[in-house]
Amino acid sequence: MDKNSFNLLYTDAINALNQNHLLDALNCMRGMLSDTDSIELSNELEAIRQDYSMMLSFMQQGGTDPQRAAIYRHLTKRSYALTDKAARQYHLRHEKDFYTEICNRCRADGATTPDMLMDNIDLLQEKRAEGQADTGEIRTLYDTLDRLFESLWTAPLLNASDTERLRMFIERQTNDIQAPLLSALMLSTQRYFDPQKFLLLLHFCRTENTVVRARAMTATVWLYMQHEQRFNCYTDLSDGLALLAQDEQLKGELILLQRQLLLSMETAKAEKKLQNEILPDLLKNSNYQRNKMGMEQMEEDLAQALRGEPNAEWENMQGNKQLADNMKAIISMGKEGIDINLGTFSALKGFAFFQSISHWFAPFDEQRPEVESLFPKELKVNPIQMLMESGSFCDSDKYSLCLMLTQIMPSQRETMLTQIGAQMDSNEEQIREAAKANQNTAYVYRSYLQDLYRFYKLFSRKHQFDDPFKRDMLFTRYPVLSGMLKSNVYLKDMASYLIKRECYLDAISYIEEILKKEKADAELLQKIAFCYQHTDNLSKAIYYYQQADLLSPDNEWILRQMYLCFSACGRYEQELSCLKKLESMNPDNARLISESGLCLMQLGRYEEAANRFYELEYKGERVLSSWRAIAWCNFKMNKLEHAGKYYKKILQQEKVTWEDYLNAGHTAWCMGRTNEAILYYRQYVKLYENKKKDSALSPLLPFDDDREELLRHGIAPLDINLMRDMLLPDEKD
Repeated sequence: MDKNSFNLLYTDAINALNQNHLLDALNCMRGMLSDTDSIELSNELEAIRQDYSMMLSFMQQGGTDPQRAAIYRHLTKRSYALTDKAARQYHLRHEKDFYTEICNRCRADGATTPDMLMDNIDLLQEKRAEGQADTGEIRTLYDTLDRLFESLWTAPLLNASDTERLRMFIERQTNDIQAPLLSALMLSTQRYFDPQKFLLLLHFCRTENTVVRARAMTATVWLYMQHEQRFNCYTDLSDGLALLAQDEQLKGELILLQRQLLLSMETAKAEKKLQNEILPDLLKNSNYQRNKMGMEQMEEDLAQALRGEPNAEWENMQGNKQLADNMKAIISMGKEGIDINLGTFSALKGFAFFQSISHWFAPFDEQRPEVESLFPKELKVNPIQMLMESGSFCDSDKYSLCLMLTQIMPSQRETMLTQIGAQMDSNEEQIREAAKANQNTAYVYRSYLQDLYRFYKLFSRKHQFDDPFKRDMLFTRYPVLSGMLKSNVYLKDMASYLIKRECYLDAISYIEEILKKEKADAELLQKIAFCYQHTDNLSKAIYYYQQADLLSPDNEWILRQMYLCFSACGRYEQELSCLKKLESMNPDNARLISESGLCLMQLGRYEEAANRFYELEYKGERVLSSWRAIAWCNFKMNKLEHAGKYYKKILQQEKVTWEDYLNAGHTAWCMGRTNEAILYYRQYVKLYENKKKDSALSPLLPFDDDREELLRHGIAPLDINLMRDMLLPDEKD
């Protein structure tokens, strides 16, 4: 059977099981096993079919069975397992990808069975703990751990006894060995769902070690998200996951995980900002030319910025405000927990070290053979060690940094370390605080998710893995996760968080959930109104802003948002009312005077509008825009001489636009000055031709749009047509 046909049958079988169409799924499985030589799989399929046939027959005869639902769930679970076993068998026989390569290598070497590998690790760990392991044995220990990682990743579905043996082995290991093995179980269950491996991960969600617990928690949440439909029949697994939220500490960590998953969505934005805005700004800035400060200075300044130490001179540099603003934005992202180091380290993932899949999940360990030369035991104060402990680097990036240092000539490395040491000596207190902060729970989750992000985005075989970062990261999308975290405190916290991330629709769902449980206050109403405003549901935004205004009258922020909403949906009387209230709070505010003038123009109250702009002209604020408004108001009121006077003043300015010439032409023509009008119109056509984005548009489109205005001022329809032809004679042909 060809690959496409098999994959189609597999997908149809899983979809049928997800929809509780068991017979359809069994028919698909029969097709999947049509060319198999596995008697075990064929017998299991036949056994499921017979059991299901008996169940249907019993029901057809009118029998009632209180265990019917449980039996059906059990048959469904057996069918899921059989489908995955068949898929794995087909994969190993017909595919030539990384998974198959590693799996075949593990099976070919009889010494790499999981039991043998675990026994070897136990022996080597015991010798190391007693200080009797030599360099070769330490290297063998790490090699054996790598092979066990690969063996677990490619392992078939586990039975209960295998799971118990593996649990006991992991529990007696040190944290640096436990952690990567849990990641291997996660990868394995991502590939083919295994309830036993999921139960094992659930077990380690309650371990005391934060690093190990963070991996288990992340794995269980991701695997549930990926295989959500299956949990309908694995009620023990969904119940086990839901029970985590009954522990307040674990519930808090689930919230941490949710936040960090949402922040991971910002990684690409931060990287884009660095590559497309900040680096080009640095490269073109005169202060960073090679013959002046040098590229080294630029790199140092950028490194300082990424560490949260902005250069105070940036804002004083001529024309450098944008760079300073961008740098501040990046620094803010870093402090918030957004990954800003991806681009810096992506080029350092080409070392041979990262060809091994297990190394992407290895906690940083100074004793690893690849980096141990940088951490001599006799050195009491090691700048690299201090950098690893205090720097905001995930484990993968720590290895990258150390591997880069091992490639540098010893003399150059010594010089570099001396410089790093000197910098650290002068910032000893900050370094101590940073190292302490790197031990907290939030940092552990953030660091691990950054390791995962690098693996799924940068590993050379990444396309052969299902990338969880492409999945919907919001817990409220998933029933079990949503039910675990439905307290109002969490919902409010996440709503604010989502608004900050501009996830407005999701924030609305959180706030609406809160409003079902408690009476709304002004702040909550403002937030939901703001979300509706930014999803273009202006009627709902106005409704909630008005409710908020009742609870918090004369709130300036609410009034500003309301007038923007009223303006956007053309409710100008209400907009004007808001503007008047705002102006009473902010007398002489030029923007509010201008906005109220524009609003009066929309209402056709041109004399009042003109008076507002005269006020601005008198104060010397927004003069050119005020002249334009005054001129147009006078034109609309048929005060053509006055309008013409202002248009002549406007046309003498540098920032004259095609609209200015068009409106000046209208005014001149309505005053009977046809030749003058033609000159203005031709200037308008020329400027419009240069500015319009669509070359297919007629340059006289704005002229045509104003036809009704000209008719109202007494210009005959024929004259308008003739003027049009004078301005664009080619259109006669």
